[in-house]
Amino acid sequence: MATTKASNHTPLYEFHRTHGKIVDFAGYDMPIWYTSTMEEHMAVRNRAGIFDVSHMGRLDVTGPDAARFIESLFPTGIGKQPSGKSVYTLLLNENAGIVDDLIVLKVDEGKYLLVVNAASKEKDLRHMERVGAGLNFKIDDITDATTMIAVQGPSALEALQPLTPLPLADMKRFTHAFSTVKGIRAVITRTGYTGEDGFEIIVHDAASGAMAVWEALMKGATPCALGSRDSLRLEAGLPLYGSDMDETTNPLEADLGWVISKDKKSYVGWQRLASLMQQGPARIRRGIVMDERIPRRDFKVTDKAGEEIGVVTSGTFSPVLKRGIAMGYIKTPSPQLGETVEVVVRDAPSKGKIAKLPFYDDSLFGWKRKPHQQ
Repeated sequence: MATTKASNHTPLYEFHRTHGKIVDFAGYDMPIWYTSTMEEHMAVRNRAGIFDVSHMGRLDVTGPDAARFIESLFPTGIGKQPSGKSVYTLLLNENAGIVDDLIVLKVDEGKYLLVVNAASKEKDLRHMERVGAGLNFKIDDITDATTMIAVQGPSALEALQPLTPLPLADMKRFTHAFSTVKGIRAVITRTGYTGEDGFEIIVHDAASGAMAVWEALMKGATPCALGSRDSLRLEAGLPLYGSDMDETTNPLEADLGWVISKDKKSYVGWQRLASLMQQGPARIRRGIVMDERIPRRDFKVTDKAGEEIGVVTSGTFSPVLKRGIAMGYIKTPSPQLGETVEVVVRDAPSKGKIAKLPFYDDSLFGWKRKPHQQ
């Protein structure tokens, strides 16, 4: 008889079970919403929201060859970054396909903390073990021993600052520091997956500290769940691994060529990537704003003549724009910004336009917004 693998629970599961709608996500029982996706989405855009992101994998990398190992993994030059830097980058296979996207925290020259996607963690570990064969380093999976909470939105700093002695206003984006939150050891990194300013906190005392930190944050921020996290990241034009990119996608197609450090070689996939950079991508990730109707994954994209030119990889309703938005891959040369395309929704073509990412006006929303503008 076939058996079903039991779902994992984060340290905040009892709160989710009591207050939210639970779904299976990457092997975890996680909330899809507490009140509504729309309400939680706008709480983040206008004030601050908190997310349990403890399902994300957290891997400590240490040892004499740790720096050499890290440099062999990524197209981004981590070695030249200062300690305290948090770097968004990609894990590639030999064919330059994207194995995962992740954040690398450079703690010191011989110590790194990798934050990887939940569904990719075991695959990532196998890949890393192959690449690092023969080198002297150690990977410790600290996922279950820690809790990870994201605080996102224009009021995120005000929500978190009362709980930590770290002067948050002095932190630059994509940096991290070790401190305490609610008296508990934590790593605080100024990163996020919503397009807004904010922080992600890795709390070390998961068993006893998770709920204390969560409840304290609730005084200044709204609990938010997977539904709003997805609509927020899509509105911000941020790709989702497994939907908008995978091992059949290279960084140039995904419009993530900016993670590739010039003149860097000898990382996994660099030779294939060098060849692709000479050729140019045959397709590219683009945003589409619909005139009406809501696009969904796998919907076809056509030109005005009805010829298929691409496919939607993520689609939803934008609470800020109040219309459907999508990301997808369009054949190159692709239509330019503002040009009309059609998305086939339930066998009926529906008009939209190629749009700049993020989808919203970033002077009004997102981390670039003008001060005090909400």
